[in-house]
Amino acid sequence: SNYFRNAMPRVVPDQKSKFDSDDHFKKLGQEVDVKYTAYRDRPMEERKRRFIEDLHEGHSVITFIPTGTNLTLQFCPNCMNDEKVSDVKPSKESVDFDREPGRVHLTSDFIMNGVCVKWIGWMDMENLVGKAKLLFDEERAKLEDETMRQVLKETQDRVRMFDEAQRRWQQERLQSSPLSQQSSQ
Repeated sequence: SNYFRNAMPRVVPDQKSKFDSDDHFKKLGQEVDVKYTAYRDRPMEERKRRFIEDLHEGHSVITFIPTGTNLTLQFCPNCMNDEKVSDVKPSKESVDFDREPGRVHLTSDFIMNGVCVKWIGWMDMENLVGKAKLLFDEERAKLEDETMRQVLKETQDRVRMFDEAQRRWQQERLQSSPLSQQSSQ
């Protein structure tokens, strides 16, 4: 598990190009209608309460209505891990209840289809719908690209070391085999 996390790149080589050319990203890059989609079977008052609770915990399930793209957004690092969730709170930059009455403004950074993106939008607190779009996250893309290059270099180094060890082992095996000893006599 830790081996694969360090061996598998999380991003594609040319993130900006993919973001600019991919039809899905083109659609999500336009400001469109979104809605809170958790607890759909519950009464509206309970959904409103749970939406606010989710935001205070640092996460929410929101759907881009035109494409049906359903996302579980995180509004702080490690909000969803099993460790002390109560100790981790989203920043005001990520979850802002004060900017505009009746609305909460949200920002979430994540990797989608190998591309670093930033979800930005707002939600109406009364009807749990709003507007949002995805932006290419150039700053995070540079960091992830550097990590990807490092992971690829480490993987290539491991493969090279393995190949060298295999060659040495085969040479030693050939030198110590009965056939090579007979031919040297």
